[in-house]
Amino acid sequence: MKTLMTLIRSEEGATALEYGLIAALIAAGIVTAVSTLGTTVSNTFTNIANSMTGAAAGS
Repeated sequence: MKTLMTLIRSEEGATALEYGLIAALIAAGIVTAVSTLGTTVSNTFTNIANSMTGAAAGS
Protein backbone atom coordinates (compact mmCIF):
# COMPACT_ATOMS: atom_id res chain seq x y z
CA MET A 1 0.00 0.00 0.00
CA LYS A 2 2.86 2.35 0.81
CA THR A 3 4.37 1.76 -2.64
CA LEU A 4 1.03 2.54 -4.30
CA MET A 5 0.71 5.82 -2.41
CA THR A 6 4.28 6.72 -3.34
CA LEU A 7 3.47 6.15 -7.03
CA ILE A 8 0.31 8.24 -6.79
CA ARG A 9 2.20 11.16 -5.24
CA SER A 10 5.19 10.81 -7.56
CA GLU A 11 5.34 13.09 -10.58
CA GLU A 12 7.20 10.43 -12.53
CA GLY A 13 4.10 8.25 -12.50
CA ALA A 14 2.02 11.09 -13.95
CA THR A 15 4.61 11.70 -16.65
CA ALA A 16 4.63 8.03 -17.59
CA LEU A 17 0.85 8.09 -17.79
CA GLU A 18 0.93 11.13 -20.05
CA TYR A 19 3.44 9.47 -22.35
CA GLY A 20 1.25 6.37 -22.42
CA LEU A 21 -1.79 8.42 -23.42
CA ILE A 22 0.18 10.21 -26.14
CA ALA A 23 1.42 6.88 -27.49
CA ALA A 24 -2.12 5.49 -27.50
CA LEU A 25 -3.43 8.51 -29.42
CA ILE A 26 -0.63 8.25 -31.98
CA ALA A 27 -1.30 4.52 -32.40
CA ALA A 28 -5.02 5.19 -32.92
CA GLY A 29 -4.18 7.79 -35.57
CA ILE A 30 -1.86 5.38 -37.36
CA VAL A 31 -4.47 2.60 -37.34
CA THR A 32 -7.10 4.97 -38.75
CA ALA A 33 -4.79 6.26 -41.48
CA VAL A 34 -3.63 2.80 -42.51
CA SER A 35 -7.20 1.48 -42.61
CA THR A 36 -8.37 4.36 -44.78
CA LEU A 37 -5.39 4.25 -47.12
CA GLY A 38 -5.46 0.46 -47.26
CA THR A 39 -9.05 0.45 -48.45
CA THR A 40 -8.36 3.17 -51.02
CA VAL A 41 -5.28 1.41 -52.39
CA SER A 42 -7.10 -1.93 -52.51
CA ASN A 43 -9.97 -0.39 -54.46
CA THR A 44 -7.54 1.26 -56.87
CA PHE A 45 -5.73 -2.00 -57.61
CA THR A 46 -9.05 -3.81 -58.04
CA ASN A 47 -10.16 -1.20 -60.57
CA ILE A 48 -6.86 -1.50 -62.45
CA ALA A 49 -7.08 -5.29 -62.50
CA ASN A 50 -10.65 -5.15 -63.79
CA SER A 51 -9.66 -2.67 -66.50
CA MET A 52 -6.76 -4.83 -67.58
CA THR A 53 -9.00 -7.92 -67.71
CA GLY A 54 -11.53 -6.03 -69.83
CA ALA A 55 -8.82 -4.72 -72.17
CA ALA A 56 -7.30 -8.19 -72.60
CA ALA A 57 -10.69 -9.71 -73.36
CA GLY A 58 -11.45 -7.01 -75.93
CA SER A 59 -8.30 -7.52 -77.97
